[in-house]
Amino acid sequence: MTENKIKITPTKGKPMLHWTGKKSLDYVKGFPTQLIEVFDPLKTGRAVETPTYEELKDNWQNLLFYGDNKDVLATLLELGFKGKIDLIYIDPPFNSGFNRTMKVKLRGLKKSEINEKNSIPIIQQTTYFDIWNNDTYLQFMYERLMLLKELLADTGSIYVHLDWHVGHYVKIIMDEVFGEDNFRNEIIWHYISGGLSKKTFGRKHDTILFYSKTENYNFNYLRERKNKYKEINKIKTLEDEKGKFVWYIRPGTNPKVPNGVKTYLDGIVHDVWDIPIVNPQAEERKSTNNFATQKPETLLERIIKASSNPGDLVLDCFIGSGTTSRVAQKLGRRWIGCDINKGAIHLTSRELQKIINEQVNKNKTKYPTFATYKVNNYDLKLLRTEAIELAVKHIGIRRIRTDEFFNGTIKKNLVKIIDFNHPLTLLDLQLIQDELKKRPNENRDITVVCLGKELAVDSEIDKWNKKYSVNKIKVIELKTDKRYSNFLIHKPDEAKIDIKRKNNKAIIEIQNFISPTIIEKLNIDNKFSKIKIPDFRSMIDCVLIDNNYDGKIFRIVYSDVPKKKNDLVKGKYEIEISNKKTRVAVKVVDILGEEVINTFEI
Repeated sequence: MTENKIKITPTKGKPMLHWTGKKSLDYVKGFPTQLIEVFDPLKTGRAVETPTYEELKDNWQNLLFYGDNKDVLATLLELGFKGKIDLIYIDPPFNSGFNRTMKVKLRGLKKSEINEKNSIPIIQQTTYFDIWNNDTYLQFMYERLMLLKELLADTGSIYVHLDWHVGHYVKIIMDEVFGEDNFRNEIIWHYISGGLSKKTFGRKHDTILFYSKTENYNFNYLRERKNKYKEINKIKTLEDEKGKFVWYIRPGTNPKVPNGVKTYLDGIVHDVWDIPIVNPQAEERKSTNNFATQKPETLLERIIKASSNPGDLVLDCFIGSGTTSRVAQKLGRRWIGCDINKGAIHLTSRELQKIINEQVNKNKTKYPTFATYKVNNYDLKLLRTEAIELAVKHIGIRRIRTDEFFNGTIKKNLVKIIDFNHPLTLLDLQLIQDELKKRPNENRDITVVCLGKELAVDSEIDKWNKKYSVNKIKVIELKTDKRYSNFLIHKPDEAKIDIKRKNNKAIIEIQNFISPTIIEKLNIDNKFSKIKIPDFRSMIDCVLIDNNYDGKIFRIVYSDVPKKKNDLVKGKYEIEISNKKTRVAVKVVDILGEEVINTFEI
């Protein structure tokens, strides 16, 4: 795929919000896509290496992308998806000031089996950072909303899910990008839980901004059943030609007299939605590892039914726990999902496999296949947010969000963390020095944290430190500093698998499995009593098998995905294979989304 520049339509809406560093997108370019996995329960053998719209439009397969969503959205434009998306729902970071985590437990263990405290320890994995300065956050959203508008069909709609932190800012940005005339609703999602505060009124709602691309947009009026409506003073439910209703009695009147206002139990859906959050004990929540920001399927069902029809294409580029894609799949819509977090990609894939397998068994789906792609050569082994968070913990950095440039403090020093995707360069050093010159009253020294550094950096730091009596710069180079380098040693998962051929079947048995990352995370808070895991399958989330692996694209012909959170994988399998010599691949995925692939020629 050639990397061509794609012109982005200028924004023309008003009012406009201004922030430091605001810059419109004039052009973007796509990136090569790498097909890494195909779920194909009907065994068609189809694998679309470059998922262009023309290639897919008459023979659709759903799409799941791993990478930065800005790169993915630009790539979709280059692949021909401009104006092809019917509905967009996004649940982006809220700039909440808290980093979001996913809580994971070992599978299938009893409390007494794991430790003396009779409790199964929880592993927390950072899914994304949600600590921003406002200018950075607004530019982040501005760029993505511009790209989403390009992808949206003229008859399409977009729903942006936020809360009180930045919803008012994003509303103005959306007025600029989509035009204030295309604003349709500010939807209030009201929920019962949470909202406890002694100094403010309880915050018990999110805001969902609903915009269309043009005035000619698809919309289906929905009616809802008010099952939990409480009849006032036990007045019986009545019925007329419009349906069942109760009387809303005006204060001060006789409740036995039928006056006041009729309230129908079946009514048009309005812009305040009383939908419960996902109960932590519900299977819907347990199956997604208690994903912190998971939204209920009921919420997405309402949005998808209102603003799309069967066969329409739904996009969510902050897929998270996969709610949008799951509901779209159940409702017969096509879907595209994207996330920067590898755990989210695995979680979405795993749950979709369960849903599709059930649909295929009941012959109830037109779209039984999906493919997973990596965009811009994104590293599946070490998530950037996870690496930075580990560095913060190991070094002892205290995070701050009031400073727009520095990331935190350590002892009395300011800390600047250099992006782990590149070494510390002279340009990085110059930016730090320029920032310090803007702060004449700043007398703290600076600690720079990086993975590595260019050779020329040391001499420039020496010159700076000799010139100034304050703001001296020192560097923690994680690759060479023995105090902190251990966390960067990524020990991959290991699986011991036995495989034998029996005529046209492969007999597969997983004999052992170890995840060094899981073991380390389990024992980090149990330094004096190491945790022993009685069954290695407790660390395994699912097992996937390709019976004719080509060494590049993993085609899932069998998936062992436990239905319940506490169920274990089987560990023993009989898979049909060719009568000729063939290569079988077994992919074992752990509960954190890490994976190992073992291949065998039999």
